[in-house]
Amino acid sequence: MSIAFQDVEQALHDADSEQSSIGQRVVTSATPFEWFFVITGGLGLFLPFIWCVGERELNTESLIHWYYWLSVLIGSPHVYATYVRLQRKITEGKAHFLWGIPAYVAIVGLLTSVHSIGYFVVTITLVNVWQSFHYLRQTYGVSCLYGGQKNFDAVDRKRRWWAYHLVFPYLIFGRWDTLYDAWEGRTYDLIPMDFNASFMTILLFIACIGFSIQIASEFVLFRKSPSDYNPTGLICFLVCIGIHYYGFMVLSHFQRGFEAVTFFHAMQYLALVWVLERSERQKTGTHWIAAIPNLSGFLVFWLVLFVLGFGWEQYVTAGIGKWWVIASTILLSAVSVHHYVVDSIIWRRSIGR
Repeated sequence: MSIAFQDVEQALHDADSEQSSIGQRVVTSATPFEWFFVITGGLGLFLPFIWCVGERELNTESLIHWYYWLSVLIGSPHVYATYVRLQRKITEGKAHFLWGIPAYVAIVGLLTSVHSIGYFVVTITLVNVWQSFHYLRQTYGVSCLYGGQKNFDAVDRKRRWWAYHLVFPYLIFGRWDTLYDAWEGRTYDLIPMDFNASFMTILLFIACIGFSIQIASEFVLFRKSPSDYNPTGLICFLVCIGIHYYGFMVLSHFQRGFEAVTFFHAMQYLALVWVLERSERQKTGTHWIAAIPNLSGFLVFWLVLFVLGFGWEQYVTAGIGKWWVIASTILLSAVSVHHYVVDSIIWRRSIGR
């Protein structure tokens, strides 16, 4: 299971495009908390842990199914954070209530139907590709939020968009290709793909163009006004490329890289929602943590994930009823798909902060 992500639409809150009362662009300055948990995704907190556990233990899973349990531990809070934001958007009338539980139930029904006709693994493979795009788009959104410049214009914004999105295909297809090498061509819960070396070289060339656009764009911004230049956008870009290249492309660190990207994405998302929701609650004079759709709801949510995962793990290791692993796989996969779908709605600029 991969509990994680989706589309942080063209700017989470494209602060650099807003105008102040005196006509000057508003530039969001990151606090130390935002630097550590949002921009760098808490890398300094969890990378030592991943390195300590080691590639061999993560790969063999002799003591614990790291892939699942680490995803639940770090992934479930960030998925629940999506529902916190969704609940506020529904309450404000900016999102329809059907995107909540009704949408999840519909996704469960869809995945059940797909399983019954024998296309579940194919479907989940495509969802996994969507997951990779979702991870990358989130970092683009963070760049839009914190990488603003007082002299940032529409042309600069287009350059940033192209810089990120020209790099994305190489990383997305690269992750899929790395799966093939790591699993030696075998299919597990996903179908790996062995992409032609020439195809990957073309994508690498396109990615290099995107990288060059970002560097050139930063140079242009610096030349416009050296005193007002904000390097945060460049830092966001380099962090995005660095962590996802490590997590998607480095075969010798396949397990550690996967967990690193999972932690990075979930930590970044959770911290970002914390920052934005707290800001919104403060505007209305409400203590934001008290306005979360009952904290006990999260405990129930996590407990359900635990029970499903425990049953799935027991089936794998001891062989209990097959119905459990099918049901838990569908229900857990539906959480991921629902998370991606909801994120594509609640982060749109038209819906607002």
